[in-house]
Amino acid sequence: MNKQKWLVLLLAFMLLLAACQTETTATEAPANDTEAAEGNETPAAQNNDTPPPTLGNIDAVNNYLNTSADLGEGSIANPVAVIPIAHIDGPKNESDFYAFVNFKYVGRDFIKYQISYVSCTCRGVDVNYWQNAYVELTLPESGNPDDSVIRYVSFEKDPSDHYTVGSWGDSDPLPNGATYEQFKTEYLPYFVGKTVGEVRGFPVKDDIDEKSYQEGDGRGGYKLDTWSGASVSTNNFNRMLIALGDFHATDSFFGGQAAQAPAAAPAETTETADATATETAPAEAPAASAPAAVALPAPIDTEKTYKANQDDAEDTACAAGAYASDCSSVNPDNLIDYMNRDDVLYIDLRDFEDYVKKHFRNFEVVPFFAYIFNAEAHTNADLIQLYGGSPTEPVPVYEESDKMLEYLFPKDKTLFIMCQSGGRVKMLLEILEARGWEMDKIYNIGGMAQYNSGAYRDHMTDTPELTITGTYGFEGLTRIAP
Repeated sequence: MNKQKWLVLLLAFMLLLAACQTETTATEAPANDTEAAEGNETPAAQNNDTPPPTLGNIDAVNNYLNTSADLGEGSIANPVAVIPIAHIDGPKNESDFYAFVNFKYVGRDFIKYQISYVSCTCRGVDVNYWQNAYVELTLPESGNPDDSVIRYVSFEKDPSDHYTVGSWGDSDPLPNGATYEQFKTEYLPYFVGKTVGEVRGFPVKDDIDEKSYQEGDGRGGYKLDTWSGASVSTNNFNRMLIALGDFHATDSFFGGQAAQAPAAAPAETTETADATATETAPAEAPAASAPAAVALPAPIDTEKTYKANQDDAEDTACAAGAYASDCSSVNPDNLIDYMNRDDVLYIDLRDFEDYVKKHFRNFEVVPFFAYIFNAEAHTNADLIQLYGGSPTEPVPVYEESDKMLEYLFPKDKTLFIMCQSGGRVKMLLEILEARGWEMDKIYNIGGMAQYNSGAYRDHMTDTPELTITGTYGFEGLTRIAP
């Protein structure tokens, strides 16, 4: 009897709990509706309907990719992105696919891209390989994305012929015997020099007009029938360029201008001298900040953490003596606030070979490995650097080493120092500390590789065409043995 009573009570409790749950759900539902109306995140309704992808969804994904890991602007890697692409198969069925921009580098007047996409889906799924294209698109003076010109395109080497930046994922040869070599020598060159707007006008289901295709020296015998009915490589290549053109249009150079936007209308003519001067005056360089306009923080941000050693499982709190760029209070996120100050000496530790290709204006170059440090300089008479040994225990090579070091890095100045990724600056700061410098005005602002935000473009000289060959040395210094 006692057992039966216990079972009855347990059943009653369970019914009561279920009733409370139902009442709670019914009561809380309107609150969720209110939160949704206000834009707050709420659990999605439990059904099997998957919302279609939207640009907003892709933006969120791309933001996550470039902020959740060490990628994107302000990192030593480059921004990545997922972009929509309309795929076509042999029977001309279209599908909504995605392509992946694995690499984006903004040059002076063009952008380099690597993009991965699926071309042929006519084979078995076990060999539907992706292919990687390398494309360079210009940043046109008109500001219209559709005026962007295709400078270079490749599935193999970049223009320097030094780096393999692409790969071919389609059949080679194709079912009709056509080869990738034909695609490379006949089809790809047709697009170089074309604008994104012109490519938008090309067919993406049928062949390009043959008369247009044969224009140019040596192209008279080229036939697009080589590809018709045998491959979708050509159409999906066109579609890739259009998708990349859409993504290109989102670069800050275009001010958020949408793809396929019309060219800007010419400014109205005015007869006043002042207005004419305003319209024709060249763009001015960024104005110099007033000296000490913004208070400088302490060089090391003690609220940050970093990996003291590469293999460390956990991060270490930044503190005095932590000279890694990860601990710096001035970095790609805020250097723009401290540019062009009269009370700061700006120094670049890269060699001249790297400096001439891209550098911040008004940064003095002092090549670290050429002039300042080599671990064997104090034991090898063929090496000319000021110090050997180690950065934390530097050994002077000359009697004048410390004097030269102070000429290059004055003790009474605030120093903003950069290199390619921040590593050379860290070593230099360790040398300076070991040789008696006060470190409260010396900043490791990271490396050129991290300053890829559009905010810094106007502060840089970007001249990849330049090369330099030099010999480094000192004259008139008294060498300590050997």
